[in-house]
Amino acid sequence: MTMDNATGDPPTRLRQSTLAPVGDLVQGGTGDPPSSSIKNQGIAICKKVTQDDKIEMQRVDDEFEARKNDSGPREVPLPCESTWTTSDDGLASKKRKPTTSPIARAFGVEARDQLSQEIARMFYTGGLPFNLARNPHYIRSYTFAATHNLAGFKPPNYEQLRTTYLVNELNNVERQLLPLKATWKEKGVKIVCDGWSDPTRKPLINFMATSGCGPMFLKVVNCFGEVKKYFIANLMK
Repeated sequence: MTMDNATGDPPTRLRQSTLAPVGDLVQGGTGDPPSSSIKNQGIAICKKVTQDDKIEMQRVDDEFEARKNDSGPREVPLPCESTWTTSDDGLASKKRKPTTSPIARAFGVEARDQLSQEIARMFYTGGLPFNLARNPHYIRSYTFAATHNLAGFKPPNYEQLRTTYLVNELNNVERQLLPLKATWKEKGVKIVCDGWSDPTRKPLINFMATSGCGPMFLKVVNCFGEVKKYFIANLMK
């Protein structure tokens, strides 16, 4: 390869031949995008691509989208919905569809079993502690739903739980505490505090109000990095 003069640049003819393929993408090599080019991009459709090539590329793209959708999370059937069973030797076999007796159908045994499995699956997939099953409100909620005709009922969603129903519960608790607060002017009240640590070893201080009618929780304060002697005195003001 020869160089022009002493500048080290390739000859003019070589530079033109190198830029020739780029010029083929624009009309007349003038640098203006063709009418069929992508707007404001200066990229034209390749004239060598045939209709068969377009069909083949579309097929490959459709196959990729299908594989992507199939690789997503799949719903695992409940034990009562599964069509497979495992024998004692570990071999899987097709499970026979059990016959339901008229008595079982009358008492809704299958529906009850499926509902119990749905509830258990909620615990397992949500990481809920099993102690939640001892919560009286947990039991009351399902008892209420079973004894009332609530066709089309949907449980509270994520936003409702963290906004609407949470505010309603807070306001309800405040109303329940009004009679207790009303006795403070007559019988007096004392503010007490107690320090403790949460599971992450974060230092916290509880503030409670006590009177002749009983104690009431006021607030909890994170005192991490504070000098408790002066920090508590300022909070008590």
